[in-house]
Amino acid sequence: MYLYRTRIGLRIIDYIGKKYKRTLTFLSYVSVTLGYVLMIAMIWLLYQTTKLFFQPEFVQAVKIPPLMPLIPYLSDIFQVTWLPPFYFTYWIIVLALIAITHEGAHGIFARFYNVKIKSTGFGFLGPFMAFFVEQDDKQMQKRKIFPQLTILSAGVFANIITALLFFVLMIGFFNMSYSPAGIVFTDYTFSVFPASIMSNATITNEVLKLDGLNLTRIEIENQSYFVSQEMINLNSKNSTNSTLIGLYQDQPAIRNAMKGAIIQINNLSINNRSDFENVISDMKPGDNITLVTKFKQGTNITLINYEFALGKDYTNESKPVIGTASLMLKSTTLRGFFYRMMNFFRDPAINYEPKYNEELTIFVYNLIWWIVLISLSVGLSNMLPAFVFDGGRFWYLTVLGITGHKKLAERVFKVFTFLLLAIFALLMVLWAIGMFF
Repeated sequence: MYLYRTRIGLRIIDYIGKKYKRTLTFLSYVSVTLGYVLMIAMIWLLYQTTKLFFQPEFVQAVKIPPLMPLIPYLSDIFQVTWLPPFYFTYWIIVLALIAITHEGAHGIFARFYNVKIKSTGFGFLGPFMAFFVEQDDKQMQKRKIFPQLTILSAGVFANIITALLFFVLMIGFFNMSYSPAGIVFTDYTFSVFPASIMSNATITNEVLKLDGLNLTRIEIENQSYFVSQEMINLNSKNSTNSTLIGLYQDQPAIRNAMKGAIIQINNLSINNRSDFENVISDMKPGDNITLVTKFKQGTNITLINYEFALGKDYTNESKPVIGTASLMLKSTTLRGFFYRMMNFFRDPAINYEPKYNEELTIFVYNLIWWIVLISLSVGLSNMLPAFVFDGGRFWYLTVLGITGHKKLAERVFKVFTFLLLAIFALLMVLWAIGMFF
């Protein structure tokens, strides 16, 4: 690696650290408080993640190992569809931005507390760039506990501020560059019953093939449903009223295996829910319609035409329905929490398309998205209370400040480090079992 040292970084860090003392005094308390909040949040996330990796279906859906270096083309390598592309260009930009903000914040607060900065500069390994701030660790260790906590937490504080700023930028860019262009759905309409209802079902010989599954049509209380063989095998002996199951309603969407975003009905453009409801409200069950969807698979886009008669709502027979449903991840789950946090400004039932240059718009939006996600991830992971993370010494100093015993603080630090290593090893084992066994 080629290291390029420059005094420009020293001048900027020294200027900010000495010029804005009142502001930095206030921010030091914010930074330390945020450090503890992030440490607690990371422990909670690690606990939740460990629980999730005990579920093989979660591992198979995520695919990416729990311990994985940040590499370009992450989505392509593991063939995941729930992440936007992570290109080589993104990698260079994001790592450089995070390094500059993280290390720069360490340096600014170090100078604020009169800790000498030996050097600053850039490190280059081919096209990859990193920023470094080399402080005098011996001087830092002579400072009181609170100044040390501030300097240690300053990097993650900068990461969180970076994530928040770019998150606001992402919202503004999205509202400016995207417009509604269709209705999306994630499932077909279903009804929920106690599992014991299957003992009263009339099974027909009609079978519907859907995405490699064979669904059998059944009748319950004069209503028609499609179910898998697993549901048919349920009966009153091994099922109770406390067990709930979902049965697909026999509606046009599932019978025609509809997929993609609905963009047109009877030659009328469907951009949002209002357009959809206005078109459907003028119709009645049994009316014939033509419908067009836009189906995206990777970079391939296909327009699919459908022709069918509208179905009727099982709870209101005068209401026409197509039979699509949009399911949301529960906000109480880890995945649901992050999904809602990153997408609260967009309607999950709407398909959005770029207003301008499509490739450039998507490239910029995904870049901002990755900056937010990785800045947040770096801020959280760096506050793990063990190992070589900033949170390791942060935790050590906390125990030292509470107990006043150096040996006890060192022992607690070692225990947390070995515990963290054991959890990481367990996560990798659970991932391997879920993926390959």
